Amino acid sequence: MTSLENFRAMMNRAGLDGHGNTAATLAAAVSSSSSSGVHAASATPTASATNNNSTPANSIAANAPAATPAVSSASAPQWLPLDITVTPPVADLTAARLGSRDPELAFDLDFRYCGPRLADDTARWRDAFAARHIALPPGAEIHPIGEVLIAPAQTPPGGAYHLREKFYPLAGVTSLDELRAFPWPDLDATLDAGALAEEVAAIHAAGKVAVCHMEMTVFEAAWYRRGMDVLFADLIEGNEIGAWLLDWFTDYSARRAKLVALAGVDVVGLGDDIGTQRGMMMSLPFWREHLKPRLKRVIDTLRAHQRAPLWVRYHSDGDIRPAIDDLVEIGVDILNPMQPECMPVTETIDAHRHHLAFWGMIGTQTTMPFGTPADVRAALAECARLARAGAGVIVAPTHVLEPDVPWENIAALTAAIRDERL
Repeated sequence: MTSLENFRAMMNRAGLDGHGNTAATLAAAVSSSSSSGVHAASATPTASATNNNSTPANSIAANAPAATPAVSSASAPQWLPLDITVTPPVADLTAARLGSRDPELAFDLDFRYCGPRLADDTARWRDAFAARHIALPPGAEIHPIGEVLIAPAQTPPGGAYHLREKFYPLAGVTSLDELRAFPWPDLDATLDAGALAEEVAAIHAAGKVAVCHMEMTVFEAAWYRRGMDVLFADLIEGNEIGAWLLDWFTDYSARRAKLVALAGVDVVGLGDDIGTQRGMMMSLPFWREHLKPRLKRVIDTLRAHQRAPLWVRYHSDGDIRPAIDDLVEIGVDILNPMQPECMPVTETIDAHRHHLAFWGMIGTQTTMPFGTPADVRAALAECARLARAGAGVIVAPTHVLEPDVPWENIAALTAAIRDERL
């Protein structure tokens, strides 16, 4: 069994068909169609009414199959899929230990990452900032679409040379005309799938799962340029600058979504951090008004253009349990990263396992940096127990591995995955 077959088996057994349906919604559709005298295979899907502050039932995606085929024991998942992302210092350590800086190759992970390309000339942004007398700090790094990062004056302890501070170049913008005058890339000319379809085909030929990172989908992308406090003030006070930024990045993400769906990517990672260690960083009505409809537009674009099963993963650090049902409603299949330090793993999975899969669960605030190899193996064993009970589980550290993680714990995680068969 390949990694791709194993992942699809995991998702299918969890009742997630890759077309925006769960086993529960398909069963409800079949039941409704049968009671009305309409054969399930010919039933016409209907879309839910749009109401940002309501929670309508899931609609059945127009391109979904009539039913999800049962997964036989022969096609049941055989192991827990594993994903690991690392910081540059950990990549250095991995190369020294295993001969490759790429964790996908060094650890023979189940996933391969790919995506479309944006050709944005960052020099144009630097010139635009200078023309508007926006003084960048010394050593400022300009990234696409005007994101500005700053290397700390002193290297942080522990060899964390990769860390950067943020600078918010659009914080002082006071009008839409001023905002629109910046060199926003022409997405028709600069956003390109390139050889993405061929890259996905090669990933599939190798038996791996093709994943596209599209996190920082709307909210984070906007506040990375404007500043979180200023963006919140915009939205609370009705300043149109905030809405314009959210809309621009929604359009950008929707255009990327179309390209990756057409290319046949298996998993698309969306997300914006909306949680803290103690709960949502904004009220649920606020999120429903400003962010949920824009996220839904991106997911709807994926579903409208997919040509093969595709699963939508949503990332947010922190405790976002109040928003989970809303995320399911708009088409999220996988919740990431399931931070055990603030979201109880077993309780949350038991409550939502019939309409979600779960990606993460191995804590990077506790287990990976401060636990022992035995602690790592115990966390993995709990993930395996949940998977054997029918939950869709993809194991991963809940964030990138930082240089405070002992190599022994990384080795324990990868070894335990090989040993823990389902």
